[in-house]
Amino acid sequence: MPDLLKQVKDTIRKHEMLSGGEAVVAAVSGGADSVVMLHALWSLRDELKLKIIVAHLDHGLRGAESRRDYLFVKGLARSMGLPFEGRRLKKGTLKAIGGSVQEAARNIRYEFLDEVARKFKAGRIILGHTLDDQAETVLMRLIKGASLSGLTGIPPKREKYIRPLIETKRDDIEGYAGEAGLKFVVDSSNLEAKYLRNRIRLGLIPALKKEYNPKITETIARTAALLADDDDYLEGRAKKTLDSALVSSVRGSVTLDRKRLLRLHQALSSRVFLMAARLLGRETELLSAHVGSFLSIVKGRRPNASVKMPGGLRAERVYDRVTLTWALEEEFPEYEVEILVPGRTMIAGAGVIVASILKPPSRFKREKDAAWFDYALLKASGRLIARQARPGDRMVPFGMKGRRKLKDIFIDEKVPMADRKRTPVVICGESIIWVAGLRQSAGFRVGKGIKKALKLEFRRE
Repeated sequence: MPDLLKQVKDTIRKHEMLSGGEAVVAAVSGGADSVVMLHALWSLRDELKLKIIVAHLDHGLRGAESRRDYLFVKGLARSMGLPFEGRRLKKGTLKAIGGSVQEAARNIRYEFLDEVARKFKAGRIILGHTLDDQAETVLMRLIKGASLSGLTGIPPKREKYIRPLIETKRDDIEGYAGEAGLKFVVDSSNLEAKYLRNRIRLGLIPALKKEYNPKITETIARTAALLADDDDYLEGRAKKTLDSALVSSVRGSVTLDRKRLLRLHQALSSRVFLMAARLLGRETELLSAHVGSFLSIVKGRRPNASVKMPGGLRAERVYDRVTLTWALEEEFPEYEVEILVPGRTMIAGAGVIVASILKPPSRFKREKDAAWFDYALLKASGRLIARQARPGDRMVPFGMKGRRKLKDIFIDEKVPMADRKRTPVVICGESIIWVAGLRQSAGFRVGKGIKKALKLEFRRE
């Protein structure tokens, strides 16, 4: 058995990557690393009892070269007798998404791989990262500034993603490709000096090998593995802390208790932030600049403050609540919909309003996301409309004298700016009767002798 296959088997076993007898998706770009990865899996398929699906995404960034790669991988899969799943993005798709093209490409690639895995009921997605990729990643993050978690580099296994070549040197991969007579394609963008990773691979690492340590890639990868052990322990501590500090986690928004964060050692509070950011569901590289920005508003004196961080992440503090959102999530679409009575009214991105006509209970229980109204009065006053709060909106809250601005109610209730756009305001005629989950108006209340009541419930996404 070739040394590379033995190395791959050892890595799979050490990190418990595969259980055997399962379907796996191999992400193949067509380059040497991914082609060797696929060939190694194919060579071990009977021993490991694998059903391999080859997946390739053409991002449409390199014109004819991208099309060449797509056709090459498709042909490679066919020559091995393996199923192929490919997708080609139209030119300009990634730029239309906004933000960094590289970040958008990465996110779409992972979404595509997840789709393929679901289609074939595959339990693992296999990526071709190598020991050299590990060293490059650690150096790149060190140069940019990163937390301890960032300096652990690329994990051998995370959730369904595994990297069986992560302990294999690129020289060994190229040697295996030559011995096995494997063909592969070359991505010309890997030679462009405008990318930091390329400059590290083509300039910095060769200089470090020549002047300081000929085995620098192995040394960096070994150091990353040691840091990963420490990181794993601290991550467990941070997970328990996040559970106690988490106030709410809804679509596109995570809110934390500032007082609990202040009681933590900075090593833990920074990790809680990183974990909370991951709850938002969008992959991005979080750097020390993000951590510093977050801690600055947690520890600052201003009770109301916000900061936009690199990559579009936003943190907003409202007194003792700190909320994380993505800046793009703030562009929540305007809406104005009629509420079905009785029925369910969906508000995309916010939740569902459920309207029920019921006999009023003898005693009302306090429910945060529900309100009761006199059905006959509402019916006589017009349709029920749900919309966003608008500048100048006012209402007379139950139990209070005089009208109040909705803006002031949101501030009093410490509702983050992003969540205000997702909070439905219910209108009947010309009157605001309910700010969902926050305040009910003094009008249209259920009084004595009322036979029919309307119950409105707001169920958040």
